Amino acid sequence: MELWMEGALCVLCVLGLCALGWVLLGRLLRPIPARNVRLVIAGRGAGEELEQTVRGLMWLRGLGLLSCPVVIADVDLTPQGWELALRLTLRWPDLALWPASALEEYICQVRN
Repeated sequence: MELWMEGALCVLCVLGLCALGWVLLGRLLRPIPARNVRLVIAGRGAGEELEQTVRGLMWLRGLGLLSCPVVIADVDLTPQGWELALRLTLRWPDLALWPASALEEYICQVRN
């Protein structure tokens, strides 16, 4: 009985060390956020994949793996896509909606 408990404890210790090593390796290999980096999503059509993409990026932001501002560039959004993008920007204040033709103005505005 004691041998079984020592074996189980040994397995738990090995699993704990593996988990700790995995976390430390992930922290070591995580990219260092640079200044003045913007993530731009092209908004097209009715925004079929827009909400899923934004949810994924905001999830990464919540985990601390993404620290740059996220911008939806209005390439050719339909009125329904525009409404969806506006709802997303209201849900997440770190998200911006900007016309694709004026992205240069947005980047210059944020940099200053």
